[in-house]
Amino acid sequence: MTHRRAVFFLLPRRTGWAHATIVTCAAIALLSGLIGCDKKQAKPAQPTTEAVGSSTAHLEATIKARPVVFAPVPPAPKPGALASDASCVTAECHADYTRAPQIHGPIAERACKTCHADDAGGHKYPLKRSGDATCTFCHSVSGTQAHQHKALDQGCTACHSPHVSTAKFLLKKDNVEQLCLGCHNLPLKGYAHEPFIKGQCTLCHQAHQSENAKLLRGGEGAAHCYTCHGQLQSAMKASTFVHKPAAENCDTCHDAHTTDFPHQLRKPVDQTCLSCHKEIQKVIDQSSVKHAAMTIEKQCANCHNPHASDNRDLMIARMDQTCLTCHDKPLKAADGHTIKNMKPVLTQSEFLHGPIRAGSCSGCHDPHGAKHDSLLDRAFPKSFYAPFDLKQYDLCFGCHESKMVLTKQTTNLTNFRDGPTNLHYAHVNNDEKGRTCKTCHALHGSDLPNHIATEVPFEGSNWTMPIGYEKTIDGGTCSPGCHKPRSYNRRSPATRPVIFSPGAKALPVTKLTTQPTTRGTP
Repeated sequence: MTHRRAVFFLLPRRTGWAHATIVTCAAIALLSGLIGCDKKQAKPAQPTTEAVGSSTAHLEATIKARPVVFAPVPPAPKPGALASDASCVTAECHADYTRAPQIHGPIAERACKTCHADDAGGHKYPLKRSGDATCTFCHSVSGTQAHQHKALDQGCTACHSPHVSTAKFLLKKDNVEQLCLGCHNLPLKGYAHEPFIKGQCTLCHQAHQSENAKLLRGGEGAAHCYTCHGQLQSAMKASTFVHKPAAENCDTCHDAHTTDFPHQLRKPVDQTCLSCHKEIQKVIDQSSVKHAAMTIEKQCANCHNPHASDNRDLMIARMDQTCLTCHDKPLKAADGHTIKNMKPVLTQSEFLHGPIRAGSCSGCHDPHGAKHDSLLDRAFPKSFYAPFDLKQYDLCFGCHESKMVLTKQTTNLTNFRDGPTNLHYAHVNNDEKGRTCKTCHALHGSDLPNHIATEVPFEGSNWTMPIGYEKTIDGGTCSPGCHKPRSYNRRSPATRPVIFSPGAKALPVTKLTTQPTTRGTP
């Protein structure tokens, strides 16, 4: 003990942390020496061939040979009351307040008394104002707009440090993203909105208050999104048809932060659309024939613009043009047959079927799904020949007068007649071998009047049968592979087949001398 006192008396007198540090170092050195003197000399560690670090032997030998004891160091005592002109920031006290990346203005000016009152005893300097009043005395950031950040209930210091910080605005975290994630747990998913992935929460949200729900900066609903997506806003304003959810609230379909689906969609494309369009969901569920466009690539967006369009039903183009984005080439159907390239027929035919001429493929087809072949929305005979059943012609007689196949004699139901004999009735209304519409007509378009086909696939074979049709003023002639050439005349009925010879003309009909002037006129 005598040696220990001698050491302490030789030390110069210091105050504060310097004093404590010197005392501690001296004590450690003295204790280490004394402990070593009181014990027998430790045996040297036995040599080993093991590589250093391959076992704990080297470490254990070192620990046993030279134990270390650390004496507790008491904290430096707080100073007493400071002089009125003394600074709180010195080399010994609050020194980090001069070195931090972000320093509160009063601290930087050494104006601690802006917020703190005089020493209340024991080196305690209470705030001049209670709670957030200390902050709001200078910073008026809340209480004046419709929506307040709930974090304000926890006080300003829940987010901000009152003295110094590593981040702008004296945030308690290193950046805005980390601060917000302390309360708003939004785990990153497969797709993320660019401001979110960059941690720019305040690009969209006000930190304290806003006139808009969710503290949005740009306005309510879609108005906020338009602050960045201005091109979309312009397109919607210029469009004839606008998707109502897109005009009102983008959040209906999109997640503003992060999601598992492209384009920030809350659900896959089909589920996003069908969650509102229940009637389409019902059609799909009840359909035995599916439209591939509903399942491949962009699904509903293959045909529809989800925001706005100049075409009805928000089609990306007029319906026939939309269909040709896929049907401009041969396609393999689900049942294995090949759907032919429809572009030449739809774009080059002189005479187009009425719905096609209007650009409405849905006049006959349901683009979402159907119970009939080729996505036809009503019944239509599949074959070249079929026993007559009026129900099998629901598709045709949705537009055409069904009496044309129910009446034997007529002068006005159809122009396909020989005198008063109704030749539509004669061809179709046959219980044994009725000819269906596709026997003579090209259903989409043709270069012949009345949509007469130049050739048709013959029933049950690979043979393409020529029709050999020629229109006249009062009727016409045809020379198909299924029967001998025949003619019909509405004013002078033909009584026998007309036999054609090379260079001969059909008799007794009169040839048409003027061309039709209106596209598609029958």
